[in-house]
Amino acid sequence: MLNSNALEQLSQLKQEIRANKDFAQGLVRGSKGRFGFVVLDDEREAFLNPEQMQKVFPGDRVEVSITKNEKDQLEATLEKLISSELSEFVGSYLDRGKAHFVVPDVHMLSRWIFLAPKNRAGAKGGDYIRCKITRHPFQDGKGQAKVIEIIGKPNDDFVERKYIVSKFQLPDQWTDTQQQQASALQQDATPNDDVAHLRQDLTHLPFVTIDAATTKDMDDAIYAESKENGWQLYVAIADPSAGIALDSPLGQEAIKRAQTVYLPGKSAPMIPHELANGSYSLVEGEQRPALVSTLKIGTDGGVETFSLATAWVKSAAKLTYEQVSEYVDGDINTAPLDENVRNSLAALNAVSKARFAYREQNALVMEDRPDYDYKVDELGKIVDIVKTNRNSAQRIVEEAMLVTNNSAGAYLNQHSIAGLYSSHAGFKPDRLSQVNKLLEEDLGEIPEGITELKGYVALIQKLQTTPELSGLLTVLKRQLRPSELSAEPAPHLGLGFETYATITSPIRRINDLYNHIALKHHLQNSSVSNLAEEQLANVKEQLSTGRMACRQLEQWLVCQYMQQFVGQSFAGIVAMINSQGVGVRLSDNGVDTFVQLRDRKNKEQKIEFSPERLTLVVDGKQFNFDDEVTVTITGVDQERRQVLATLGNDGAA
Repeated sequence: MLNSNALEQLSQLKQEIRANKDFAQGLVRGSKGRFGFVVLDDEREAFLNPEQMQKVFPGDRVEVSITKNEKDQLEATLEKLISSELSEFVGSYLDRGKAHFVVPDVHMLSRWIFLAPKNRAGAKGGDYIRCKITRHPFQDGKGQAKVIEIIGKPNDDFVERKYIVSKFQLPDQWTDTQQQQASALQQDATPNDDVAHLRQDLTHLPFVTIDAATTKDMDDAIYAESKENGWQLYVAIADPSAGIALDSPLGQEAIKRAQTVYLPGKSAPMIPHELANGSYSLVEGEQRPALVSTLKIGTDGGVETFSLATAWVKSAAKLTYEQVSEYVDGDINTAPLDENVRNSLAALNAVSKARFAYREQNALVMEDRPDYDYKVDELGKIVDIVKTNRNSAQRIVEEAMLVTNNSAGAYLNQHSIAGLYSSHAGFKPDRLSQVNKLLEEDLGEIPEGITELKGYVALIQKLQTTPELSGLLTVLKRQLRPSELSAEPAPHLGLGFETYATITSPIRRINDLYNHIALKHHLQNSSVSNLAEEQLANVKEQLSTGRMACRQLEQWLVCQYMQQFVGQSFAGIVAMINSQGVGVRLSDNGVDTFVQLRDRKNKEQKIEFSPERLTLVVDGKQFNFDDEVTVTITGVDQERRQVLATLGNDGAA
């Protein structure tokens, strides 16, 4: 037994050893292998060998001691677990005889987690499940979880949708209180807001909705008249705020959900379907409450006046993009339309062309890209992907929405109204030096003010109108920040607008609904409070989560759909380039495939990837964005959700 002196010496020795170690804190980052890394608070990165990585999860905050290994790289040894973000997750049930596991669907977590017999909840091999961590592996590398929900079996109807909804925790049900409010509004949607007495009767104006044939949540209708020096454009926008206050059960839930997430086959709505598709949708022949914007637009396409009013409207017709395009493009097979509607469509088409020309000169116009519509069967599987090129009707609607939202942003800013703005700040700060280098090489100079609206618009306009610079434009687009939502007005460089605040989709987006409420308060000389910081942060997070959920579900279903085309060839364009190969987007259906070009077994292969130019040269052949190629589908990696392909013999279309 050690005496007190020996214990004191041992304690002192431990302190000295600890004092000589390089301690640091950071976040664990996983990899596709068994190893990982710790991203330290001082921005260093240290390697975690497989034995150490077995004791932590990606995202864990840890304290580590740092040494140099035989490769002269920083290596971390775990000292203390500070916190762990991983609590609940989804995955698939794996039966290995006496040992049962969950294969977690967690980014960069590439190992199984043990399920004890008492924690299996009756789940069977192959089931999709939701689990909760019951034992962190930090002490001995042996983590455990328990099943808290059986999502379904691989062959269940719409199981992929259910899985994605569970993975991203998308709100997909309504509480009794929320449903009671929805039922009451469905029975009587008469506005009970403070501006009900101010609503104008505009039911005599022949507004029309222009949407896809299957659209039910119609939140905008348009009408236009030709004037001596331009046009009068009316945009009627559905007004769910007539019955849904922000502090009501459905209002609070709308803030929480932030948007309608359009998952293939069945959406996850921001407000209940019976309201989004019924009581507040601008249904043909039905009187509805609306917020109506009126714009006087000159012959040059510029906005001369903009005003807002609450009103009653009645859609004169539910038209499809195809119907309207046939009419305005002069197709003689167009179904008969009311004379007032025909006159309005002619004026709307003229407004669209004038606004497009105006934006070409004064803002930014992006190139048209085809849309792809997923046709889903009763099981939730994709049975067809239909390509649609943008037509005249879509441009009419787009220009009407853009000018309304642009004007609404200016109106909110001018009158200092609390609102939610959509902004775009241009190039990523960490890519700016690279952008400047490319500009100097290709233009011979770095244009002034490219981080500000005027300079950025001038640069993009120049690149768009100079064919030999199209490759540079494509590369620069990959260096841009995403747009974001803000309570403060800021330019939208991507559109080339000084301000932009969306108000045209209040059934589908909380920022539009909030802006409606703010504008209506202004119309009655009152004001609304800004969303709390945590509410705005939640909205931003939910918008991002919804996009990720859609992408992952679409890719999952697309991979299943493409299995039938293995061995077939398709034309496409290069849409992604990295050091390993190229991503090719198929022209017929928009499916993204990957072509592996780096051959690690071929020592004679000459391959060079330029991260600055985003080009790949393989044995003398250069690949650039938008190159036309042909590919043959060779397989589908269902686990990685990736469609694999090889290039045609000549590598070109």
